Amino acid sequence: MNISFDDIEIMNPDIGGGSVYWYQGQPFTGKIVEFKNNILIGEISVVDSHTEGRVAFYYDNGQMESEYFKKFNQTYGIYKRWDENGNLVKEVNYGAEPFY
Repeated sequence: MNISFDDIEIMNPDIGGGSVYWYQGQPFTGKIVEFKNNILIGEISVVDSHTEGRVAFYYDNGQMESEYFKKFNQTYGIYKRWDENGNLVKEVNYGAEPFY
């Protein structure tokens, strides 16, 4: 399920300091999307109200700005950042997905 960021309620941070996302009074599972002038500028994968999986942000021109993966408030896998022209400017390997 894709839900607009405007329709999500951000609750108090969890014990690890991460955002907790609710939709219509319930913990949300799905993808939160945000648009600016009908251009996708953000996507957050959420499971049981917590960021889990892919997080991506885009420049106003539609070009990808950054992409990374989170679980249990920890970044894992490859973090990538691009400039507005699509050139990769940063890449960091955060290692394997946390399993606890």
